[in-house]
Amino acid sequence: MATQSAFSDRGQGRQHEAEELIARSAEDMEALFSGFFGSIEALRQDTEREESQDVDTTIAGVSSGLWTPRIERQETDEQIVLVARLPYVPRNQVRIDTDTPGRIKISGECSSSTVYQAGVDRVTERQLGQFEKDLPLPPAACVERMTAIFHGFDVVITIPKY
Repeated sequence: MATQSAFSDRGQGRQHEAEELIARSAEDMEALFSGFFGSIEALRQDTEREESQDVDTTIAGVSSGLWTPRIERQETDEQIVLVARLPYVPRNQVRIDTDTPGRIKISGECSSSTVYQAGVDRVTERQLGQFEKDLPLPPAACVERMTAIFHGFDVVITIPKY
């Protein structure tokens, strides 16, 4: 009888551990989905957002969970202006590729580190990673006369039209 009780106690302990694991997983999934859907809902409710912003880029960055640069797009009859927000990306790490007709690819590598210090404790947090964003261009885009200028964390790409 004592052996059966020991097995029963172990079984209940394992069942309790499994229930805790499932509960933690459910909490993690809820946080993940509420973060994702909450962010999408915030995008939909943002009435001050200009129509010129590339909403697909923003949604892709939110949904992937990975860092995707924010790119705003403004288009007139004369030109297309892309503003890519690239914090912690050194200028020499940014690449702009127009080799594929009708497309522009902005890519690079970011790296940053932040040091937190409290008394004798010191923590260094590093972020490293590559990014790539491929955007369509209209047939009237003249990439041969394209310019790119850095302003702080932003790179402003101006593409005249024919």
